[in-house]
This record gives sequence, structure tokens and C-alpha cells, in this order.
Amino acid sequence: MRIAPEIDGATIVLLGSFNPAIFTPSWFALHGLLPKGVADSAELAVAHPQVTSFSADWLRLEVTPERFQVETVQAPKIRVHDIAVRVFAEHLPHTPLMAFGINRNVHFLVRDLAARDGLGRILAPVDPWGSWGRELGLDSEDGGMKSLTMSQSKPTERPLGGQINVTVQPSSRVGGGVSGIYVGINDHYVLGESEPRAAGHSMKILEANFKPSQDRSEAIIDHIMSLVPNGEL
Repeated sequence: MRIAPEIDGATIVLLGSFNPAIFTPSWFALHGLLPKGVADSAELAVAHPQVTSFSADWLRLEVTPERFQVETVQAPKIRVHDIAVRVFAEHLPHTPLMAFGINRNVHFLVRDLAARDGLGRILAPVDPWGSWGRELGLDSEDGGMKSLTMSQSKPTERPLGGQINVTVQPSSRVGGGVSGIYVGINDHYVLGESEPRAAGHSMKILEANFKPSQDRSEAIIDHIMSLVPNGEL
């Protein structure tokens, strides 16, 4: 990226039918998905039939009966792809899946409120809001864009229901609520009506699309951040 983010995360989310209780650090170690030392030092938040959540080295995992999520904020991002594919292609290929998302979440630090607000005014100008828009003032201390999401509802060569959603908003994690920008991209894939629901099939689609999705996300993020007024990064 042309601008290095303060936080750079990649997440894979699978939607289907899962047994959260099995996805413990020891299960990942038993199947060679995590080194034993990493699994032994994992921070296990909860392991329950309704939810399992833990952090281990680079990995953050959360599983509910309907949702499986793996996340990292450390390079290389490909590791979230690798572990998801190994779990569901090698060990649980018959798990029913309906959809999955390849997501990117970044937080940037810019110079000040004016820089953050400058991007907001470009993406969501106040002039179309008439006299009320003018009451928002020259900076977001008086109001402005809180969150903007743009959606592509029919990505090329993707079954109906697939979407690419891009959200831009002030960051709550960097810049003290003043000089941070968050960009989140949700690249959502839905299985076609005639496609197998077994996870092994979905993992083939994930493998084919992970890198193109990440490259597209980086290009979108780069373009958005190029709009920040010159000299205000």
C-alpha cells in the first residue's frame, strides 16, 4: 500500500453449520494446524457448545454454530487462507457451508482532524444537503460523515447474492477518535443453487479467489487514501 496502515487485518468468515466446542487450541495442535507450543500458550476466552474464542500467536478465532471466523493483523495475511483451507478441505470437508467472506480491515493515522475530515467531505460532500448541510460547519467537530458504505451487488462471474462492500468511517482504534480513518472491505461469496454445500467445494473457490480479492481490496484502499488532501497524511 502507498500508505502504511497502523492496523492491517485480514479475516475469513464462513457461514454454515459448525460445532464450536471442537475448535479448541488443542484440536488445532492435534491436527498439526498450529505448533503445540503455540496452542499451549493460546489465550482461550471461551470453549462452549455455543461459542469458542481464542487467540494464539498471529491467529484470532471465533466460532458459533452459524459462523466460523479466523483473523490476523500480522503479515503474511495468507495464513488465514491456509488455516481455513486446511481445516475444511483436509479435516472437515463435509461441513455444510452456504457462503464465505474474504475481508480486509485497515486503520490509518493521518495528520489531524482536518485531514480526516477532508476525506469525509470528498466522499460525502455537504453541499447536496442544502442549508442544513452548511450548519455542519467546516470540520467534523460540528458534524459530517459518520460511516459510508458502497456496495457492488453483482460482481462479475459470481452467483446471485455475492457482494463487495466497502465501508469508510472514522477509526475508533487509532488517532484518539480524531485523526484515524478506517476502511473495511467485505468480499462476500454465496454458493450457487446447484453448487455442492460441502466445505471441500467452497475451499476450492476460496483458494482461487483469495489473492485476487486481497489485491482488489488493496487497490480500493490505495485509491481511497489517495484522496486525502496532499500533505495531510
